[in-house]
Amino acid sequence: MRIGDLHEVQNHLQEALPYYQRALSAFRVKKNRRGEVMALVRIGTLRERQGQYPEAAAALREAVSISSAGGDDALRARALISMGLVSGALGRAAEARENYEEAATLFQRLRDRQGYTEALIRLAGLTLAEARPEDAMTLLQTAVMDAKDRDDRGQQYQAVVLIGDVHVRQGEADSARARYEEALRLAEAQRDLRAEADTRIRLAKLHFVAGRPADGIAMAQRALALYQSLRDRSREADTLSLLGSLYQDHGNPTLAAEQHVRALSLYRALRDSMREAASLINLAAAYEAQGAQEDAQETQKKAIFLLQPR
Repeated sequence: MRIGDLHEVQNHLQEALPYYQRALSAFRVKKNRRGEVMALVRIGTLRERQGQYPEAAAALREAVSISSAGGDDALRARALISMGLVSGALGRAAEARENYEEAATLFQRLRDRQGYTEALIRLAGLTLAEARPEDAMTLLQTAVMDAKDRDDRGQQYQAVVLIGDVHVRQGEADSARARYEEALRLAEAQRDLRAEADTRIRLAKLHFVAGRPADGIAMAQRALALYQSLRDRSREADTLSLLGSLYQDHGNPTLAAEQHVRALSLYRALRDSMREAASLINLAAAYEAQGAQEDAQETQKKAIFLLQPR
């Protein structure tokens, strides 16, 4: 389990999985039900990070079932939080809400304030996705107050950045930027590189919408370096695509095209045809802005081909 954890914290997900599976087998041989649940939650969480949602759901359902039979409310609550994430990713919003609400009830019973606040934050994110920003804000205000009371900067960050998302949904750009800047300070204080990168991308998008491409470029470039250090190729590709749009808005179609070409290469490697097509469309616009009409037309044809139903 510890070797798996060391691999996972370094983002070596493929290397972590066999160790968790070996731990699961060992716990089963020893009939250690608590250990089984812990290993299943690790496997489910890792599968979720890899985007393997059906496999994640199977592992987490087993974890919930075993912990229920054993009467271990703490482990069950943790498994339910992970199950909620997977249910949401599978488009099962009602099931995700049930998972989070049951976890919140268990954490309250256990007087686990950190767990309860985590459940509130997850519920708020789901509520916001359901286009209910006011309800989400109510949950987040409770969460951020509790996190501040416990000086839990990690949960403060999670709640504050979601409050920024609520302001974006409500069209309150200045309030959103203030919240994102607060979240960025929290992420930097914790040296949480992923949180810092994610927040910088949010700020870069706000600058883009507000017509401040130079500020957006600075934010996105730092985020790109962070995602590269984290070896997150998917986020790296998305950031390159955003940089391309920012350079285009800044009046530099040549640099815009360079970023879109780099993004396109990564999307192809990731075998993401939809994002590859979107990247081709952006690249065609950059070519057109340079006056390269033939290149623009050829690139558009490639995008149309990818978008045709197979």
